Amino acid sequence: MNNNHFIVSVPKELKKIQAKLFFGLTKRQLIGFGSAVSLGLSVFFITKNLFNIDVAMYALFVAVAPIFFITIYTRDGMPAEKWIKIILEYKYVNPMKRTFKITKSNEDLAKERSIHFGKTKRKRTTAVQPTPSVATNSGQEKTKN
Repeated sequence: MNNNHFIVSVPKELKKIQAKLFFGLTKRQLIGFGSAVSLGLSVFFITKNLFNIDVAMYALFVAVAPIFFITIYTRDGMPAEKWIKIILEYKYVNPMKRTFKITKSNEDLAKERSIHFGKTKRKRTTAVQPTPSVATNSGQEKTKN
């Protein structure tokens, strides 16, 4: 009998596995860090010639920090640029509060639905007062004097 049983652990979610290329970094991280280094060095040397080295270091940090953030940050399996795209679409492209603006192309529809130009005033409805019920003398005798 041959008892060659191998135990292999398989991760629950295979989408989280990313191929490592160089120094244990993914292709996305290599591209991000490479662009950050090239931008950072160019910003540093340009500002070092114009200002002192302290200002050059701050400029390097300001130029490279967003690239590092976008390269490293992932949330719910989505990279940072997808999150930024979703947030911008949610807040500016497709806002939750939608207004109906009357234009020449939808003027007939507005008249059909009795939508007026400008702000519409709602009529305030007052509470309906119950009408007093007429009391009947059903059990009482009318006295005549």
